[in-house]
Amino acid sequence: MPATWLTEAQQMITSHQATQSSDQTADTTSSTTSSSASSSTSTSSTTASSDATPIESNVQGKTLATTYYYHFKDNVPTAVRQEFERAVATYNQTGIVKLVAGTGTTKQNQITFFVYHKAVDQQTAQTIELGYGGPNIIEQTGWGAYTANHAKAGINVDYSASIKQSVATHELGHALGLDHSTSTTSVMYPVDQGVTTLSTADINALKSIYQN
Repeated sequence: MPATWLTEAQQMITSHQATQSSDQTADTTSSTTSSSASSSTSTSSTTASSDATPIESNVQGKTLATTYYYHFKDNVPTAVRQEFERAVATYNQTGIVKLVAGTGTTKQNQITFFVYHKAVDQQTAQTIELGYGGPNIIEQTGWGAYTANHAKAGINVDYSASIKQSVATHELGHALGLDHSTSTTSVMYPVDQGVTTLSTADINALKSIYQN
């Protein structure tokens, strides 16, 4: 089986009025269910400019703080923690966002790192899913209004090929609001190319989200 991946980006918006809508973006399909995926590289998301990586639809137009507090689920093994820590360092080096170890408060941006198991039939599957991640935008209106991103980024530990920096960097990108890119030089390309460095387009997209 080729060492390709299939990623899913979870998106959710909740409001103070207790209404909730969610949409799951994948490469070629749209669905009203909680998850969907495919191995294509097309995307329907828009970008701030033609030189920027696509942005998750539920992050577009939101004003988010640049600081995130991140923590690991208790069952995350050391090897996975190390890859996510390397991914955190990559994004911190941009100076656009600041990811700090900790849990944060309800009104603050948070990222939860986790692991999960999802095996496929190796006789029929053409791709394997290496990771899953996405933003979860919380908005409260009225008195004490705030907008925060309670995101998640996970790695599928059923496959050793998933435990690598490029996968962690990709899934953390989803958590921060980046969507799939059609450029193989982007960390957000949906098939693992081993890329661990953010492209100019990736950085431009981060700027459009966090420097508005």
